[in-house]
Amino acid sequence: MTPPKLLLLTDFSPLSALALEYAVRLAGPLEADFTVMNVVRLEGIPKANLKMKTIEKSLLQLSQEEGEKLIEKVRREIKGKYTIRFKAIRTYTVADAVKRYVEKNKVNMVVMGSRGASTFKKIRLGGTTVSVIDVCKAPVLAIPELAQFTGLKNLVYASDLKNVSKELDIITEFAAIFGSNVHMIHVLPAMDKKAEVEKERVLSLVRNHSYKKLDFKIILDEDVPGAIDRYIKETKSDLLTTFTHTLSLEEKLFAKSVTRKLAYLGTIPLLAVKRT
Repeated sequence: MTPPKLLLLTDFSPLSALALEYAVRLAGPLEADFTVMNVVRLEGIPKANLKMKTIEKSLLQLSQEEGEKLIEKVRREIKGKYTIRFKAIRTYTVADAVKRYVEKNKVNMVVMGSRGASTFKKIRLGGTTVSVIDVCKAPVLAIPELAQFTGLKNLVYASDLKNVSKELDIITEFAAIFGSNVHMIHVLPAMDKKAEVEKERVLSLVRNHSYKKLDFKIILDEDVPGAIDRYIKETKSDLLTTFTHTLSLEEKLFAKSVTRKLAYLGTIPLLAVKRT
């Protein structure tokens, strides 16, 4: 197995430190290659302003120094054959920096801390995590506050039943690394003939799949994010996985994406995989 390449985002906060530790404990045993990135943002500063350029240079240097200390702390506390480095980048938005870095370096996964947002931010603006999920081609693992890596015994795969076969192969390949049980669920308000046909089709795929720690369940509920959240708690699951797509302007403005809403709930780590 080729060692995976992970990009870990930090702003040196306790939440980003928690996400960093989670990621290293998750993928360190796989001899992963980690890059820890801090994005230095100087919004609205004219490039021609010499004083501002001096400030920018100082901030980048300070970030690099703090980053090196962070890396040494991780190496002391979490032993393993993984590789880890720090990189400070100047840009205007975190999402833009991540998008460019992932495309240039063929990153397998992006890991970052995630906390809930206010109602206004949910509806109109979106937080940093959902902005990264929106633009990033690599899977994004969002780690909520208080999360601790204790293994991945149970994974919930929330599906809209599109591209099921392809998505199951992706999820089970990941789950097989950790020997995880995969609980595939689909939430809809009520059953009808079309839903019954889809249920039988998916059950057949699940029964015939090579990965045997796999089951499928339909949940009847009008509140999709709420139903998923309740199921996570019932099964005491360790990770939620969803597949997302490039959002339309309407979806961004009015927070219609289920993945976005789940990212704001922040019950357990969320792995958001972009559809190709």
